[in-house]
This record gives sequence, structure tokens and C-alpha cells, in this order.
Amino acid sequence: MYVSGDVGEIVIGCGGWQYFIIPNMDPLEAYSMAFRFVEVNSTFYKIPPMDLVRSWRRRVPRDFEFSVRLNRLISHVEKLNPTEKVVKAFQDCVEVAETLRSKILVLETPRSLDPIKAVNGLKNILKKVDLGDIRIAWEPRAGWPLKAVEEAIKLKLVPITDYSIEEPPYDDEEIAYTRLFGKGSHNIYQFTDDDLIRIRERAEKRRSKKVYLSFHGIRMYLDAARLERFLKKGELPRVTKSYGIDSLAEVLVDASFPATKEELVRKHGWKLIDIDEKTRVPASVILKQLRRKNYRSLEELLRELRMRFEKTG
Repeated sequence: MYVSGDVGEIVIGCGGWQYFIIPNMDPLEAYSMAFRFVEVNSTFYKIPPMDLVRSWRRRVPRDFEFSVRLNRLISHVEKLNPTEKVVKAFQDCVEVAETLRSKILVLETPRSLDPIKAVNGLKNILKKVDLGDIRIAWEPRAGWPLKAVEEAIKLKLVPITDYSIEEPPYDDEEIAYTRLFGKGSHNIYQFTDDDLIRIRERAEKRRSKKVYLSFHGIRMYLDAARLERFLKKGELPRVTKSYGIDSLAEVLVDASFPATKEELVRKHGWKLIDIDEKTRVPASVILKQLRRKNYRSLEELLRELRMRFEKTG
């Protein structure tokens, strides 16, 4: 949690807890010790049994918050047509949210679905579904045309954009919500210091009482923890235990060899490394400076870089 002046409460979390692994601990319980909020992504693929949902609520502190992603049948298969199947799936997601005491259902619509058609379909679905005090936060992957914005405001939808890329089209008085993927493809991205600064600035500009930051992607737990530290301490912590070439060695520990320079840049160039205490850059900055086309081992690659860049006494 972070509150400053007129800024709303900022709550940081991630898209799921299943990869938050601490030995001999339940992943959800461990996750809830690190963060106060999680976006349940599994509901997008399958509605879970209610006994399981109730166990999620029991395993976290009372003030821990969930948001619930609406099932893909609603958004991606039936494309918000108000069919019986869609209404049933929507009601099931509402039940999950109520059980978790969640205030937010997350609706992501695909790029192939026109936002105007989507918001009109949602309007018809909501005539048949009782949301109670639950809010819908909407992320139209096809963008925010003016007409869709106007209709979304009428339906009191919370707008979702990725704050690392763009501002939301409007602010809701109560809730702001961002899903953070960054500039990579297929969730393969690690947020830079500049990204986190930009996210903080946009979160603090919101006029909502509460701002939810939901990190996604391959390094989401580290990204979220770094921003949490930045909000609390005003500093951006390092991403590895070392600096320079030693830092590069850490992030390449899972690289497969033999490998070409191009393969290394493509597969590992997105990872951040620490140059010094205050400077972090993508690994591609160094990998692109490699002189050979092929490397038989990590040791061979590091040896070349040490000979070129490290000073000897």
C-alpha cells in the first residue's frame, strides 16, 4: 500500500500466484506475505470449483484483495453475445468474486472484437446479471475509440490500459486499474527503471480513491517488488546480486549452448542486468557487442567480454 498527499491508495500485485515458489510453503500463502492483491487469471480458462475458491479466501489475510478475470467463453469465444452460455459463465464469475470478496471483475476483449460491439454486448448481458457492488474493469485490446469511451462511462466501467505504455482514457472516481505487460511480445519483458518511473507517475496522476497495479509477464514478481520498494523508499533496487559482466553471467545461467549471438540476443536480451548501483540495462546492450557469431559455452562468452571490458591490476 502507498498513499501520499492527494494520491489515491496504490495497491500492487500480479497476475496469479502459482509461480511464487518458496520451499515448504503454499504458493498463495507465500504470495500473500509479499503482496496485498492478486488478479486471478485461472478463471479466464476454467471456472474453479467453489470449494477451491473458498479455500483461496481462507488461506490469505482478511485484508488481502482479489480481482477475478472473466472467462474466455464470454469474451473470446462468444464475443459478448448475450447467450444463455455467456450469462451463465458471467454469473459463475460473479459468484467466484463474491466468495473471494472481490470488488473487481476484469474483462479483456481481443483485438479482433470491435470495442463498440463489445460494449453494446456487455450492456445487454448486464441486463440479465446482478453484479451487486462488483465493478467491471475493461481492457479492450483493440483500443479506446471515443464512442466506446462514452458508452463505458455510462456503464460505469473502470478503464484498463498498460500504464507503462499509455494513460487511461478517463478516470473512475473509485477505482483505477492497470494490467502491466510492457513492450515485449508474449509476456516476455522485464520492466526497466524508466518503465517503473513512468508507471508510478501515471498511477499518482489518477483521481481515483484506489489504484490497482497488476503486473504480468515472465518477471512479474520481481517487477512488482521493485515498484513496491520504489514507492516506499524512493529507490529502485538492483535486479541481480552482481554488477557488470558478473550480472550478465547471472541472467545467462539458464542459457543453452552452443548458441549463436543472434539466438542469445533474441532469447535473453530482454533480461535486465546491473551495470552499477544506479544503472540497469537490458542484456541485449552487451550481447550485441559480442564479436563472434557462435559460442560453445557461457564460459567462452564471458571470457571474451572480460578480456575486452574488465581492467586488470
